[in-house]
Amino acid sequence: MTGVFLLLLMIAGTLVYSNTFQSSFVFDDINFITKNDPNVHMTEFSRDALKKAAFEGKPRHRYLPNISFAVNYYFGAEKLFGYHVVNLGIHLFTGIFLFFLFNATLRLCSRQDKTRLSENILPTSVSPEILSFFAVLIWLVHPVQTNAVTYICQRMASMVAMFYILSMLCYVIGRINFRKKKTKTAILFFLGCILSGCCAVASKENAGPLPVFILFYEWFFFQDLKIFRSYRTLIWIVIGGVVFTAVAIHFMGVDPFQRILNSYTRREFTLPQRVMTEFRVVTYYLSLLFYPPPSRLILDHDYPLSYAFSDPFSTLTCCVLILAVFGLAVYLAKKERLISFALFWFLGNLVIESSVIGIEIIYEHRMYLPTMFLFLMLTMIVFRVVRNKWAVAVILILCVMILSVWAHQRNRIWESDVTFWTDNAMKSPLKERPYQNLAYSMQLKGDFKKALFYYRKSLSIKPHPVVYFNMGLCLDGIGYYCDAVDAYVNALKMNYNTPQVYDNLAKVLVNIGEFDAAASYFDKAAKLNPSDRIFEQKRQSLHGFLNKCRTPEQCIRISIAQRPDNPALRFKLAMIYEKQRKPDEAVAVYEKILNEIGESDRKLYLLVINRMAVLHAMKGEAEQSLQLLKNGIKIAPDNPHFYYEIAAFYGAAGEIKQSVAWLDMAIKKGYQNLAQINADNRLASIRNTQYFQNLTRKK
Repeated sequence: MTGVFLLLLMIAGTLVYSNTFQSSFVFDDINFITKNDPNVHMTEFSRDALKKAAFEGKPRHRYLPNISFAVNYYFGAEKLFGYHVVNLGIHLFTGIFLFFLFNATLRLCSRQDKTRLSENILPTSVSPEILSFFAVLIWLVHPVQTNAVTYICQRMASMVAMFYILSMLCYVIGRINFRKKKTKTAILFFLGCILSGCCAVASKENAGPLPVFILFYEWFFFQDLKIFRSYRTLIWIVIGGVVFTAVAIHFMGVDPFQRILNSYTRREFTLPQRVMTEFRVVTYYLSLLFYPPPSRLILDHDYPLSYAFSDPFSTLTCCVLILAVFGLAVYLAKKERLISFALFWFLGNLVIESSVIGIEIIYEHRMYLPTMFLFLMLTMIVFRVVRNKWAVAVILILCVMILSVWAHQRNRIWESDVTFWTDNAMKSPLKERPYQNLAYSMQLKGDFKKALFYYRKSLSIKPHPVVYFNMGLCLDGIGYYCDAVDAYVNALKMNYNTPQVYDNLAKVLVNIGEFDAAASYFDKAAKLNPSDRIFEQKRQSLHGFLNKCRTPEQCIRISIAQRPDNPALRFKLAMIYEKQRKPDEAVAVYEKILNEIGESDRKLYLLVINRMAVLHAMKGEAEQSLQLLKNGIKIAPDNPHFYYEIAAFYGAAGEIKQSVAWLDMAIKKGYQNLAQINADNRLASIRNTQYFQNLTRKK
């Protein structure tokens, strides 16, 4: 029956993930596999290339996953199918190893093995194979595993689990053979245990507890929880401690406390806040174990922090719950060995990622390894509670079917980066990162307007310089060059001083006719990255152009001839006409611009309206000027400039009440230039009012 069970496990796992083979690269896949880590882009199969992927790939110390990404890239570049086949293969192999580990453990706990414990703890009518099969099947199809299987870069989580379980399995088989006096066979399996353990350590940091749990397993299932008395056993305890310490030093360095503290320097939470929050997170993990519909599953959780055990109060209750689970594990150790071990397994394998290290608060793939023995525990409890094994089989099959449907539905979210981040944004509406990534996905597809919509939603939650930079790229792509300038300048204000920002800012400045400013930013880009000749070539090309055309007007006219579809250049020409005291020519250009562009090109539209209002006022066309300013308010109701200009208009006309009212609205909208207010002769008529005097005193 073992072969049938394994075949069924592989079929079930494959069917659940059958809709993932073309699921997109998302989130950290971009950082670790595609765009941002060329170290895994292996184009020739060689020792040096594999070494480069292992030791220079990101993140560091995850050598085997990085090598596997490099091999995937070698055979298929960025074709998705190969990556998902490997991920699914790892998941299925982990399930197979887990089946054999469960089976061996259950036999140790039953009368079906001569090396059993002193007490039978299993339902007498159920074979270990059946229990193992159902436990692994539920684990295999459970929706919470999708983050570790469908999310390509979390191959790291599934790979460490695979080698972790294989190492445990090799130890258990070796230990059983050692008891049966099959020394040579035992030694081979012990070597396999060491090799698999090394592979687990080379996969991810949460392999750290492995030597501890090997000793724990020995104590629970081979020593019958008796005190270690033999020198041979003590030697193994010392070896286990040394191995655990070596693994800790490998990942944490010789000063782990400082490493832990340093991990919080770029986080928005403190160490105490994270520790307190994790009590609630672990409780949430447990709830997902029992109720994991797709609506509760998300990659980028917006999980609220705990600021004290009473803030929120659930922190204290969850802390008590976790301590109760630990206490229950201790209490049941003698009577319910397997249940006790499963609880310790869950808590112990969450220690690395759910305690003091300053990493992200919550990720569902962290449940991949810790929940394994819980599924065995729960399956065994069901068989105990419901005496009729056929009824149990029906119940468990129904559970498997529901979980499989949920997992299959959850996997649809990963079909594309847009569907993936749309799901995250819907479920974490107050978190900026899902909007940022959804916007970036839209940007990559060339849908700049939708990208800008989501970038602005992100900024409304929390400003970020990269968001401003990407907004600049989108605005540039649409042709909203004036807005693009503002976006790049905002990125620079947030100290995002990269050559790319200066380069792109220079390009949009060229597109609005600000050639001197553009030249200075090309200079800055070239200085920041002197090895890149492209920046220097752009700088020289612009200087050559300016030397040929000589005058600003001539430069603008040549640029307009080259880009007749660019209204921003004509705006610059109109501004030159204003300086030359040619208002009629300027107004004619402005009117032409307004006829060409819509209100969506907001920055340029408002600039044109403002300049036309000023020119009409200079020509004595007051009503036209006022109407333009009011149009500006309709388009940008929060722009204080238009309110101020209307206040000045009424002030010049001697309509004091109107002037004061509009000035008050301008100030409430954010107008703060008191020097301008005091110097503006148009406001002379209201300077003797109580409002103006109060305003002066406040300032």
